[in-house]
Amino acid sequence: MAEQSELKVGQGEHKQCQLTEEQQKRIFEVNTAPRGTWPEVVGISGEDAKKKIEAEYPDLKVLIMSENSIFTADYNVKRVRVFVDSNGKVSKTPIIG
Repeated sequence: MAEQSELKVGQGEHKQCQLTEEQQKRIFEVNTAPRGTWPEVVGISGEDAKKKIEAEYPDLKVLIMSENSIFTADYNVKRVRVFVDSNGKVSKTPIIG
């Protein structure tokens, strides 16, 4: 059911506005940035961490890497590196970059 909200248009003027349920849910999503870190995946398998991150943000490229890997220092907003130990478990909090 749509709720009515009162909006101030000008001095002393009020107009009624109806928002759909979907609009109400999305109203605060307009200027939100994607999540940047996944501390909750530390200790789980690299593959499971990759699946979780890709499920949340399918546009990100998620790379599983050994914690001792050499890698470039460039920053990429579409990339997440998941560092794993010798047992394949996530050893550091994955971050965008």
